[in-house]
Amino acid sequence: CASSIFLRFVMHRSPASGTSKLKHFDLYGKVHDDYRIKTQSGGIISLVSMLIMALLFLSELQSYLRAEILDHIVVDTTLNQKLPIGLNITFPHIRCDEVSVDTVDSKGENQVDIAGTLTKVNLDLAGAPSKGDPVAKPGECFSCLEAQDLAQKGEKLCCNTCQDLKETYQDFGLPYFHILDSAMQCRNSVGCRVHGDVSVSKVGGNVHVALGKSTVRDGKHVHEFNLKDVSDGFNTSHIIHRLEFGERVPGVESPLEGTAKIVLKGAYMFHYYIKLVPTLFERDDGKSQYTHQYSVTGQEKDVLVRQGELAGLPGVFLVYEFTPFMVQKSVKEVPFSHFLISVCAIIGGVFTVAGLLDALLYRTTKRWKGKAHI
Repeated sequence: CASSIFLRFVMHRSPASGTSKLKHFDLYGKVHDDYRIKTQSGGIISLVSMLIMALLFLSELQSYLRAEILDHIVVDTTLNQKLPIGLNITFPHIRCDEVSVDTVDSKGENQVDIAGTLTKVNLDLAGAPSKGDPVAKPGECFSCLEAQDLAQKGEKLCCNTCQDLKETYQDFGLPYFHILDSAMQCRNSVGCRVHGDVSVSKVGGNVHVALGKSTVRDGKHVHEFNLKDVSDGFNTSHIIHRLEFGERVPGVESPLEGTAKIVLKGAYMFHYYIKLVPTLFERDDGKSQYTHQYSVTGQEKDVLVRQGELAGLPGVFLVYEFTPFMVQKSVKEVPFSHFLISVCAIIGGVFTVAGLLDALLYRTTKRWKGKAHI
């Protein structure tokens, strides 16, 4: 009977005894509501702390959601591949039949007056695709402008097409580029847009849009034109809308896109020296995208030394060369545990600093009031 009474006593006291022992491990001491003091400064610090915690949380969340890109440099082993170059360049004051688009590389491969993958579109004065030059009706005779003044007395010249006008000017040894924007036979097609893609070998070379008709003669790339035609200048003003080497990848900038050059007089030759860095993007889904990043240095020169003499070929030259290394870019995902640890550190850090600041401010204010009371 005594043992049963003792057992019941132990069972009755054990839960309460265990609970009281757990209290010794409580690190968060409680203060009775009657002893809590709330101040205006404490309220301000609390509001500011919550605002700071919210801003830091949003910043950390944005950083967590943004993928981290890791770069690795390896030797490029894709030299035998072809590289697609995407172009979209507007020449506001050059007709498409006055220029040729060509590629030349260090292996001696030439692509002359590229067609098919690249398209040349004539533009009107507003920069819109041209609807074509005016066509003379039967019996009409369009003026030959300055050429008419040089014709024999009583001879009536008719230039019913833009080509007729240019040939008449050539027959009289007159330059004609200055009248193409205003002559009624030509003014519906005053500019040219070159757009499309061209495939080249992965060796140094250039893509150019330049004056004249291009051809290969004795293994050399040459441009044929009448020097007298450009004795009054050749306007190579241009705007680069698109220039990419390989696939377009979001986040990879093309420094030359948006470049605009305006020529007021003369005949300018523009060189853009491009250093290509092969880049391989490894995506989250396991697929890869191959493209090229690049840096560029520009140079321009008026090659019309004097009337009737050129020191170079007017046009736009994109001169490129490759680096022997490839940059591999991969996406690194940040573990959720890192985000959780950062959030806890933000909340705990701000809360602790705010508590210290509030305590310091409260004690300082209390001491100051005490001295003032005395």
